[in-house]
Amino acid sequence: MTKRSGDQATVRVINNFPGRYPVEDWRVYYWVVDSQGNLLDRHVTIQLPAGYSEACAQVSLGESGCIYKVRRWGLACYPSLLERIGFDPYPLLTRDPERFPGGEDQELLHIYLAVTHFDLPGHFIIADPVYPLLLFDPQGDLKGSWLWGPTYAGALAWMASGGKVRATFEQVRRLEPDLYAEVVGILRKMLQARRRRHPPLAE
Repeated sequence: MTKRSGDQATVRVINNFPGRYPVEDWRVYYWVVDSQGNLLDRHVTIQLPAGYSEACAQVSLGESGCIYKVRRWGLACYPSLLERIGFDPYPLLTRDPERFPGGEDQELLHIYLAVTHFDLPGHFIIADPVYPLLLFDPQGDLKGSWLWGPTYAGALAWMASGGKVRATFEQVRRLEPDLYAEVVGILRKMLQARRRRHPPLAE
């Protein structure tokens, strides 16, 4: 599990412990902002432990359901649901003292997070009322949605400032949509100017 999303456009199935336990295929539909500030829609399959869908109720758009958080690198589902479905983390233990100097408890926490947190392909993941992230279980039922950021303008501001500005602009979008559109245009120009000053080493 990583903490930053990449641009692996060919990735279609994501599992941090592939082949190590029975799984369910869930579908994630989401939007990303690429390195030039363009919006792209994406969808991938994430593999949650078998039985996870039974612990999650069906939801409507705007209800988070089993989604704990969406960040710029990807999606986090609730690790607490693993206990409800009887997930056994012990076969995944390595007991490697170099990686986990804190011992078994530290590694168990790592496993619980890695099993439920997914680094989604895309330069910067966003999720707001205009560009929501949607999570469907194997039966096609909506089990999670996220509309509370990062927003498109927030992603552009973070990228244009080199990570210095962290703002959602959601209130501006909701109350002054024309101003929000203007802010997006300004931020895109700032991002392009930054890229000219600091061209990426590789795309």
